[in-house]
Amino acid sequence: MHARQNGNAQAAPLAAGRLVRWALAASTMAVTLGAGLALPATAADAAPTPLYTLALGDSLAAGVGASTTANRYVNVLAAHEANRFPGLQLVNDACGGATTTSVIYGPGCSYTTGTQLGDVEAFLRTHPGQVPYVTIDIGGNNVDGCLSGLTVNAACVTSGLAHITTELPQILSGLDAAYPGLVVYGMNYYDPFLGLWLTGPSGQTLAQQSQSLVVTLNALLTQLDAAGGAATADVATTFQTTDFNPTGTYLGVTEPQNVADVCNWTLFCSGGGNIHANNTGHALMAQAFAQVIDNLNIVTSALPGAARGTAYGPVRLVAAGQGVSSSPHATALTWAKVALPKGLRLSRTGVLSGTPSKKLAAGPTTVTVQVTETVTMVSGRSKSRTKSTVKATIPLTVT
Repeated sequence: MHARQNGNAQAAPLAAGRLVRWALAASTMAVTLGAGLALPATAADAAPTPLYTLALGDSLAAGVGASTTANRYVNVLAAHEANRFPGLQLVNDACGGATTTSVIYGPGCSYTTGTQLGDVEAFLRTHPGQVPYVTIDIGGNNVDGCLSGLTVNAACVTSGLAHITTELPQILSGLDAAYPGLVVYGMNYYDPFLGLWLTGPSGQTLAQQSQSLVVTLNALLTQLDAAGGAATADVATTFQTTDFNPTGTYLGVTEPQNVADVCNWTLFCSGGGNIHANNTGHALMAQAFAQVIDNLNIVTSALPGAARGTAYGPVRLVAAGQGVSSSPHATALTWAKVALPKGLRLSRTGVLSGTPSKKLAAGPTTVTVQVTETVTMVSGRSKSRTKSTVKATIPLTVT
């Protein structure tokens, strides 16, 4: 099924720097920043320069598995990022069944230039300074067909990975040539075939083989992304792809965590082997992208010393990289403890206080915390929320 959607609707530090400049430009609407962004500075009533994000890739980016257009991960992500880039519009050129080969050479969906990459490059060349970032998920279909019956076809895998190795750099190079300095975010994959675990011993063997293949695929994608100047959204970790511990639950039954996640967040177990993410899975993929695009981080890197039995602080922890609250978006940060020395507490607003226990050992210890950015978008009577969470471990000396 070809599900191409057209709509106006780690190299990470470099990319993050460019995005900071983009966000400043988008919020002030006044200066020229980033890759030649020209925005009006004098006419108060001048229309702002439109901003676009482009989506390339396969059926996941095309939205297969989502119940509505709004639930597709690229749409969820674009809505989330609009709080950084006001008026951001999505152009989705993804195509169901796409491989690295078809993106470059076709065949595929209906494209003006004949190929997915050709159409994207053409758009980029005609919209200089208007594209803060591009997302791409590609490579899964290069090897998905290598699982046949109850075996993994090694020759097929070798061929698929070879095509990725040659062609993904060509895709990234083509994008950069069309739009020098373009910020690109790639994606690694969850493993839908972990769902075969539920079919019995033979399925469990194949699920383990499939998981090994996905680990290899994801390592290659991450390596090639980095070499091409792109950061990688870690979907595999979000889906806990390598965790076979019996800590998950599906339909009330205890299963390996990675199996339960795939069954709960894709259509594989409930939809007759459909490999695509459901609405929850699409939302989680958007979240994985948001974590690398937003560059949300905890900047507090050191804390004042703490004395046992003596009131501590209060000390306010600091985060950076969060979006701005601008209608129709509202952005909020919520702090939470992960691990604190006994006697200390952390408020939801990021204030560390309390009285360290006298039983604590003197010397160096750590405070581990997390902060979650929640972006709420209001449209009429409906509200949608996306979240991005980061953690940090901060040294603390106890006397």
